[in-house]
Amino acid sequence: MRPLRPCPSRLPLGALLALCAAGCSSAPERPAASFRGCAEAVVAALPAGLTDAEQHCLASAGIAQRCSRFEAWAAGWGKEIRDALGEGDASIADLAADRRGRRCAAPRRGAEELLACCRGLSSGAP
Repeated sequence: MRPLRPCPSRLPLGALLALCAAGCSSAPERPAASFRGCAEAVVAALPAGLTDAEQHCLASAGIAQRCSRFEAWAAGWGKEIRDALGEGDASIADLAADRRGRRCAAPRRGAEELLACCRGLSSGAP
């Protein structure tokens, strides 16, 4: 068994999601101290080319892993409330994708496993 090494502190989401699969010894550090800053940093690092549901799922998973599960829940609901009160398109499907992301994040999956879980393709998909 190879020894665990400390996790690097600042990485883009794709690299961050692969950390635990690579054998790091601790959860990654928060990208920002504030709730909003932490969530925005995770969302800003999402890869391009994702569907809306994948964006919601991966954002919630990343926020749950880098910030906290509560912050992931609050960010998802906050966005949908903002969409309902503004120009956005509030959606129950978005909240379901957010919930899937929080569930996918719980076992600290790597990047490929996390995307497969968000797409409902993994054997352990919630």
